[in-house]
Amino acid sequence: MITNIEILGTEELLLERNPRAAAVHEAIMATGREAVIALNERFDDPSDDAAMKRFDAELETIVERSISEYVRQARGLFSAEDVALWTAKITRVPGSYVARAAAVGVPGALFLIEAIEEAESDENSTFVSLDDTLANIAGYCQCGYASSRIVPEQLCRLCSGGVLIAWKTEEDRIVATSPKVRSELRAVFDELLDELATIHLAAGDGSSETPARQRAGNAGITRVNETYAEEIALLDLTRWRELGELNQLSQIKAVNAHRKHWSRWGLGSARLATLAMQSDPEIQARMRRIAGSRPVPKPTLFERLFARR
Repeated sequence: MITNIEILGTEELLLERNPRAAAVHEAIMATGREAVIALNERFDDPSDDAAMKRFDAELETIVERSISEYVRQARGLFSAEDVALWTAKITRVPGSYVARAAAVGVPGALFLIEAIEEAESDENSTFVSLDDTLANIAGYCQCGYASSRIVPEQLCRLCSGGVLIAWKTEEDRIVATSPKVRSELRAVFDELLDELATIHLAAGDGSSETPARQRAGNAGITRVNETYAEEIALLDLTRWRELGELNQLSQIKAVNAHRKHWSRWGLGSARLATLAMQSDPEIQARMRRIAGSRPVPKPTLFERLFARR
């Protein structure tokens, strides 16, 4: 079965090996995203129905203008083989959203539409600090932690997400100071990402294998921490441990499933916790890369019969 993820991955792959088309795509995407960010800043009250209708209309204008300009500049930059591969895949995905990109006839259209529609300013997408994050969500927090900093019995989902990002950010900072640890952990996670992404892409209930793959990741990061125990002992893990303990109160089940073992596994636990969620950007990126490199599958019996009519 072909999905949006596979189409996006295929487009990324085709753009990656086509510098001229990639440059056109990047420039038009950047212009479109800037326009959407400016639009978002003007319409900041979702309760105003009339304003939201105007927002949708203006957003559609930006997307349509971007698509038209992309077609004008990029048509003819892709080889016939690349266009054929993309067309064979995208025309097999149902739904008007993908059909809109398919109708354009130029690879990269779906990626362009998604990137523009989901544009956010760097200010909104960049994690600065846990304090800033909690201050921003204080009005929506349901556990009280965001405003009081009093640790509850369980964090609400918003605070759980903020604390997890803070833990992962602190871990990244620490690991960056130890090249050997960073290199070894990168190798562990590179293999684990391939396995988890493949599982999530598999049809049926293959996702039930995910815990087993995560346990393999647990063993990998434990091995790295044991191998470089003396070097890690020189690092300041105080804040990392504090955030690890706070994450044990997370409301995100996939994150705290193995919380009792984080202190034993060591550095890498925060990243492993984020990879428990299929929506994690790293997982999504690896899923696109793997799916995008697949050849077009042979048509099913139903598709062959339908094609004869």
